[in-house]
Amino acid sequence: MNPCADTNSENDAYRKRVRSSSLSELEDMYTHVDRGQYPDRAQKLREEIGNRLTVLEDRPDRPVPNSPVPNSPVPNSPVPAGVIRRLWASLIDHFIHLLILGALFLAGWSVLQLVSGPRSDGPSAAAVSARRGPSTLQGFVSGLLAGDAAAWKNGEQWSRAGMVALFFLILKALMVVPAWGRAGNTPGMREAGIRLARGNGEPVGVKRALARFCVQYPLFWLTLGISTLWMIRDKRKQALHDRLTDTCVIREYRTWEKRNEDRVFD
Repeated sequence: MNPCADTNSENDAYRKRVRSSSLSELEDMYTHVDRGQYPDRAQKLREEIGNRLTVLEDRPDRPVPNSPVPNSPVPNSPVPAGVIRRLWASLIDHFIHLLILGALFLAGWSVLQLVSGPRSDGPSAAAVSARRGPSTLQGFVSGLLAGDAAAWKNGEQWSRAGMVALFFLILKALMVVPAWGRAGNTPGMREAGIRLARGNGEPVGVKRALARFCVQYPLFWLTLGISTLWMIRDKRKQALHDRLTDTCVIREYRTWEKRNEDRVFD
């Protein structure tokens, strides 16, 4: 076998990989390349990164990274996200948030069990709870599902349920608002290929994201869900809380959905 031919073939494959890689991938490759063993590759990466940055500076009309419309006749015009994508993103995010809330609940319950563990003067709290049967909360939920009038009028349990809901909303706000304000999307939104932006396509910022979050849920319950369903008939697919806060959910093509000439600048 000819070692020179193998080396040339390897170098050709590497050059093709460099040309097809995105800007962020090139930066990662340059960070991890062994400059002592592969000085030529390090030089090639540095030149390619410099060339692409030059193109970005010389072509202000080029669609920016993560442009929502790769084939739009109007450059950088945002495309409203569809209802199905928004629903899918919401389901993913709620599933993640419920997992985190459940983990926190189990951690807190475990700590309480350790604190109120077996004592010399009596049985453990777990043993007492087991003898008592279903908890008060379980009885309350069972009563609601069974249509028990006493359960529906139980103000103390409704107050506890409200505290749990408030804790969940605070937890959700801590995870959602910074993500909306800075990146424009949550894990679920990234998976669905959508992003939150202002009406002109610019980032919303943390303050506007917080205002949208504070308006969204009260408006949903006050209008019995009509505020969210409003997006079905709206031309820009805006819900009422989007209209009030000058925000919109737009389509953001994921890296694997873009044309190669746009993807390489990500």
